[in-house]
Amino acid sequence: MKKNEVYKTQIIDLTNMAYGVARIDGLVVFVPNVLPQEEVKIGITKVCKKYAYARLIKIIKPSPDRIEPVCPVADKCGGCQLQHMRYAAQLAYKQRLVQDLMPNQEVRYPLGMEDPYAYRNKAQFPIQIKNNQVFMGFYRVHSNDIVPIQQCAIQDPVINELYAWFQEHLTVSLAQGLRHLYIRYIQSTNQSQIVLIGQYKNDWEQLVKDCVSTFDHVASIVFNQNNRKDNVILGEKYEVLYGKPYILATCFENKVHLHFKSFFQVNSVQMEVLYKQALQAANLDSSMTVIDLYAGTGTIGMMAARYVKQVIGVEIVPEAVENAKENYALNDLYNGSYYCMDASVFAHEMKEKVDVVFVDPPRKGMSEQGIDDIARLNPQRVVYVSCNPKTLARDIKIFEQEGYHCEYVQPVDLFCQTNGIECVAKLEKMD
Repeated sequence: MKKNEVYKTQIIDLTNMAYGVARIDGLVVFVPNVLPQEEVKIGITKVCKKYAYARLIKIIKPSPDRIEPVCPVADKCGGCQLQHMRYAAQLAYKQRLVQDLMPNQEVRYPLGMEDPYAYRNKAQFPIQIKNNQVFMGFYRVHSNDIVPIQQCAIQDPVINELYAWFQEHLTVSLAQGLRHLYIRYIQSTNQSQIVLIGQYKNDWEQLVKDCVSTFDHVASIVFNQNNRKDNVILGEKYEVLYGKPYILATCFENKVHLHFKSFFQVNSVQMEVLYKQALQAANLDSSMTVIDLYAGTGTIGMMAARYVKQVIGVEIVPEAVENAKENYALNDLYNGSYYCMDASVFAHEMKEKVDVVFVDPPRKGMSEQGIDDIARLNPQRVVYVSCNPKTLARDIKIFEQEGYHCEYVQPVDLFCQTNGIECVAKLEKMD
């Protein structure tokens, strides 16, 4: 097999990255934008020792699950991997993905959306200047090249409106030094926040005035300075250009001050589904002490606070901790305390009796030491919220070695049209 050779083949499977799998001359070949059981014509793009990559040239026999993507650049942009797949098939695919990673666990069918589009409350658009033109959009898959877009099918329409406005008003001179345009919009409060991320502050005074006068929902505009040479989007220093460094959001009956640096689920509708599942798994009562690790702005802890004796939250981002403290006061909740420190360090130092621990770690999951420290706290129950089923499967095995049994895993589809899936795992202390 050589690069640029063309083959007709059948797709036999789909990987966790939503690449189709074919077998040709003993080699596994990965192909994007295809579905299982499809007969396709492909062109080889890269050959390695045991596998190869190919591009799709033509679909000879389509899958019954294939649909026409609503986005004209769905096959080019790196944002959506599954727009060409029926939504019911997406959910079945994600259930199988999780089940394959943990074959001995009860993995329930994913909880999906009624309308799996226009759900995202946050977008980060990279900006480049080429040939005296401003280019904005999303990165091409596995590339730093920008795919220009007019709008995004999975973003809230208000974000698309703001993006279109900046496309029109962000001139080459105003875009000098800019790296990203960050937009967050919370539908429940009708508030949006715009963050201009770049190497230095430009003369944006008129731009800010025009934006605020055009959109009455814009509550915050911030400049965030980032001179780093890596792919980290947000820098440390910032300056508020309009409003405050946060906007108001809601989660169930709770109000949330949402700082632009703070984590908040990108799908507001499914966030409530996810956290409702977490609360059900926790089985709380008024005598309990609960720990909320990787607490973010305190959304899970605030929901739990209404049912328990006390909540102790832990988060490493200082702005998020301040947000969490403000949020408790904002909602007249007085049984919560929050600490700015590493979750594993806190679990190691904690001496108080604990009944339930919520963990919602980043994609890398938890450390073995962190899990060991939680086990030493001896909670009756651990509710693990995960955005990465692979690290969840690994961590469940470690919890089992520490004397916990996984009762079930409930996937929740927060990332429709993509290969992402969120899960809630209920872990119970064994007698």
